[in-house]
Amino acid sequence: MYKIKSNLILKCSFVCLLAAALAFLCLSVGFAQTTQIFRTYKTGVTARIPQTPEAIAAGKAIYEKRCYYCHGIKGDGNGPAAPRLDPKPRNFTRNEYKIRSTELGTLPTDEDLFRIITSGVEGTAMPFWSTLSSEERWQVIYYVKTFYEGFKESEAHEVVPISGEIPSDSESVKRGKELFKEAKCLLCHGEDGRADGQITTTLKGKWNFPYKARNLTKSWLFKGGNTTKDIYRTVTTGINETPMGTYADFLTDEDRWHLTHYVKTLSHDMNTEVVLKSKLVEGDLPEGPDGAAWDTVSSIEMPLAGQIVARPRLWIPSVNSIRIKSMYNKEDIVFLLEWDDKTNEQDETYSDAVALQFPTKIPEGMKKPYFAMGESGKSVTIWHWRAYDEFKQTEKNENGGNTEAATDGGSSVAEHEESEEQEEEKIAEEKPKEKFKGFATIKEMNAKGFKNLAEQPSNSQHSKSKSYWKNGKWKVMITRPLMTDDKKIDIQFETGKLIPYALAAWDGSNSEIGGQKSISSWYYLVLEITTPRSVYLYVLIAIIMGVSIQFWVIGRIRRFPPKITTEE
Repeated sequence: MYKIKSNLILKCSFVCLLAAALAFLCLSVGFAQTTQIFRTYKTGVTARIPQTPEAIAAGKAIYEKRCYYCHGIKGDGNGPAAPRLDPKPRNFTRNEYKIRSTELGTLPTDEDLFRIITSGVEGTAMPFWSTLSSEERWQVIYYVKTFYEGFKESEAHEVVPISGEIPSDSESVKRGKELFKEAKCLLCHGEDGRADGQITTTLKGKWNFPYKARNLTKSWLFKGGNTTKDIYRTVTTGINETPMGTYADFLTDEDRWHLTHYVKTLSHDMNTEVVLKSKLVEGDLPEGPDGAAWDTVSSIEMPLAGQIVARPRLWIPSVNSIRIKSMYNKEDIVFLLEWDDKTNEQDETYSDAVALQFPTKIPEGMKKPYFAMGESGKSVTIWHWRAYDEFKQTEKNENGGNTEAATDGGSSVAEHEESEEQEEEKIAEEKPKEKFKGFATIKEMNAKGFKNLAEQPSNSQHSKSKSYWKNGKWKVMITRPLMTDDKKIDIQFETGKLIPYALAAWDGSNSEIGGQKSISSWYYLVLEITTPRSVYLYVLIAIIMGVSIQFWVIGRIRRFPPKITTEE
């Protein structure tokens, strides 16, 4: 009997504490989030099987089922999918093997090929083939080697050792930064590593040469892995048939480790989350994309892919991710969008651009409009920023022109004389907009599908922008009032709601326009709210009460212990 009562008391105490804990947890808004997991360059290799005619024949069958679509039936990299891929699939009929543990210009080892088939190649269409057994991977390797005679003629190549690693510290990184300039790495990779160096932009822009330097700020795109040892290996071995040679010829082993550590500091991991939290701030929002307040807000990075749903499609996009952060006050909400752009080249037709898309109305439950510009009966609101348009508006403003020239459906509104009373009313209406001084108006549109897109009337254009481009990077800040009078065509930003949003981007130098763009799927925005301090006090009281009840019950039992009876 005593044991039963004790168990009952413990259960009651546990329930009280659990209830208090749950009360606290319910005060916080928790949302599911995902972190995109990227492949790593595997180092492990299973024991090889004998290279026999039977193994090669089996590898041929696997290749023609799994590999030819990209690499071609002849292994020359001209498969049916090749024209739509960037970078192009590897040509197995020549020594184009880039990820190796051997010296520059030499062929990879069989173990290198096994690792690539196992790991895949980041930043390309080459997936990891975990669906193939170890034996099948060896078989397809033996068949791939038949495309190039060099494998038959060459002997086993010496593997470049990865040794003598030194720790990464401030002094090592500082020395690596000096070497980055001394070794002329910035001529291809750019001053900040965003692949906007002079040689890269010249080869691509002036001569249309297909070579592109690697963007060192995006570690998930590093070919062959992004660990310190992976980077050191690439610096040491170089990459065949590219301007990226080996640095082993003129940098000591120690200096290559310094350079490796600096390159590692340039890169960041992709922080992809389902929910973007807009921070609540008191007072004014930032006046521009370089405002100090942005440093207090965390960002997430959204992966983008080419739009291939409807014509005209974009198979080889330039923009593959955008970083986004947000904050709001009692009146307005603001977004900061950042992405890498090598050239800052645009004109009236082909301009760098970005768009934020929201459902016209916050959907109930999980039902949302189609992520690609909505659908019939489920419209979306689109805020469309173009670099060329903002430049022209800024130019007019500096020249004393009218930056707020109204348009309706693309047609200019005719000028007309106004009475003094009308002029006074107009000035009074524009006074609240003084906080947007220096901002440019961007286009707000509504869409119900790819072929059903309409610009909103001039009096419904509420979004403003400020931007700048520097060292291969765009920063665009877009702001809009939380609420508008156009509830039928505008999204209304409400606290406590999950608001779907999506992104699109265009690269003018890549001749991207209209449907030829990079896009994302739906993600979610939530406006953060502050929790009153009194609520935490209530939780503390609940916990104290739960603990007090527990001790009271235990003390009661100790003073009046239950009588233990025995049965004969």
